[in-house]
Amino acid sequence: MRSTSLRRALVRTLTAAAVLLLALTAPPPPAWADTGHDPLIVRTSQGWVRGAAGRDGGRVFQGLPFAAPPTGERRWRPPQPPARWSGIRNTTAPAHPCPQLPLTLLPDGGPVLPGESNRTGSTTEDCLYLNVWTPARTGGRSLPVLVWLHGGGNAYGAGSDYNGAALAARGMVVVTVNYRLGALGFLAHSALSAESADHASGDYGLMDQQAALRWIRHNIGAFGGDSNRVTLAGQSAGSADTCLHIASPTAKGLFHRAIQQSGSCASDGGLAPLTLSAAERNGSGFAASVGCADPPTAAACLRALPTTELIRTTGTGAASLWSPNTGPRVLPRPPHTAWAEGRVNAVPTLSGSTHDEYRYFTALYVDVLGGGPLTPASYAALIRLQHGDRATAVLDTYPASAHPSPNLAYSAVGTDQRFACPARADSRLYSGRAPVYAYEFHDPQAPPFIPAPHTPQGAFHASELAYLFPMDSKPPLTPAQRRLSATMTDYWTRFAATGNPNRPGTPAWPRYTPDGDRIQVLAPDRVAPTTGFATDHHCPFWQPSPASRGAVR
Repeated sequence: MRSTSLRRALVRTLTAAAVLLLALTAPPPPAWADTGHDPLIVRTSQGWVRGAAGRDGGRVFQGLPFAAPPTGERRWRPPQPPARWSGIRNTTAPAHPCPQLPLTLLPDGGPVLPGESNRTGSTTEDCLYLNVWTPARTGGRSLPVLVWLHGGGNAYGAGSDYNGAALAARGMVVVTVNYRLGALGFLAHSALSAESADHASGDYGLMDQQAALRWIRHNIGAFGGDSNRVTLAGQSAGSADTCLHIASPTAKGLFHRAIQQSGSCASDGGLAPLTLSAAERNGSGFAASVGCADPPTAAACLRALPTTELIRTTGTGAASLWSPNTGPRVLPRPPHTAWAEGRVNAVPTLSGSTHDEYRYFTALYVDVLGGGPLTPASYAALIRLQHGDRATAVLDTYPASAHPSPNLAYSAVGTDQRFACPARADSRLYSGRAPVYAYEFHDPQAPPFIPAPHTPQGAFHASELAYLFPMDSKPPLTPAQRRLSATMTDYWTRFAATGNPNRPGTPAWPRYTPDGDRIQVLAPDRVAPTTGFATDHHCPFWQPSPASRGAVR
């Protein structure tokens, strides 16, 4: 009798253990299992959310909070976790952009960039939200994840300006992110540093981006994404920020591949961060300009100001004021130092630029806002003003007579110095530690963002975005451009999935090496590697080898 009872007890114990073991090892049920298998309802670590069905059969979730509102005493502090909620939260509309001025600078009052945030601006500090797109079918497998950091000089833009549906339809989960901008995202000040645990300030926007990546790591599986295949990507300032996260110790493990589009930080000519002391000096000047000059009371004074006061000084030329800085824990050393010391998050990288980057800035600042085209004399004067002792060498390398117009000569200088050659230099630097795939977008007929009759814009800065993200506000792509768009979205998706953009059916894209120096040209009539990039963009002039550096300078 006792042996029978013992056997039954043993069976019950073993059965319970087996059930527990299965519970620990079996894959979790779908996130919507408790809601009648409704794929539009998903459980996050803060609560349930309801998204919307996309036109292509996919799903979109907009306005997902990844951090607490950075308001009141949380202004100029690291982001904090978002609050939980009960019930099902509607996430079917985008959140407000982070505070910024509208960029409605065209003569007709239109915006100079196509995003909705550039038309409306914002004064809402409760803005730390992200958006998620998923494809129609996943086949039950976890998908690669692309996390997009928008551009805008760290002073403009929003994640909601970008429609991730086209990239998601290729077979991945796409996330676009808001982060604090301008003074609210990047102000460094001695008073803020004094109250900080690491005695530093600034880089709050970078901290927001990393908070979003941590939220994604914990939650993206509920949307069908693979938290072990996260690609961090961005364009312009978003690209430079991506470059900074590669050098950031606090970003370790948060992403597994990177895409840099027209923005570098680790090489000569790139968007290198300021030192903390330089950023604090800029911050003191800014604080004085808004009536908070007294250091002992500056922090409280700044926190008491309305957002309208904090964004009103962010004009079209002020974005450079809001550079990240080295000093806060997120970025303890300059990227070039981090690379030299091997203290980087070396991951496979897809990196590049557009052939005519600076033509957009020439069109905007010279044609639209500057009153008309440059003459040979005004071109030479502008180069002397901007290049000082090196101006004669610049004019010898880029004579106005060698270009169709002085505007295009000036554009070539800016393209090569600020974008093309730094992008190539970053590829050369990265390739010693991880696979790199370098590109140049080169569609001379890309749909323009602004009218500028004196500057044919060609493959201008940000022109490739319309080939990755649908933009209803711009002229539709031609059939040849749509084919290029399909090739590019294939490349980007395959890279996010595997760290290599190549797949059967697309033109072969060679891995970048400094010796081969092969860069993939992305054009409607040609998708193939070139070895002529450095010559085309005068990179030996801008970044001479150590042996020739003294002679060139």
